[in-house]
Amino acid sequence: MVIPLSNIEPGTKAEVVWIASPPPMAARLDGLGFSPREIVSCVLKKGRRGMRAYLVRGAVIALRRDNAREIFVRPLPEEDPARPDSFHP
Repeated sequence: MVIPLSNIEPGTKAEVVWIASPPPMAARLDGLGFSPREIVSCVLKKGRRGMRAYLVRGAVIALRRDNAREIFVRPLPEEDPARPDSFHP
């Protein structure tokens, strides 16, 4: 299932599928690390209309909700520390 990045909750990891922004913004987001196949995770979500922060390529990047809504991701299953086969370095 593919959803907007703005819909994932803190602690959730996801794989970027595509960016639906106009070309200048898409290039900017790509330069920040929001590229197809890149793994990102939500680290902060403030309010319904507030800023969001995402961990991507080892850096925390803040985005406006409107920009995060234009990045489409596939949520990844949560890792279960009790199951050794769920570890994915």
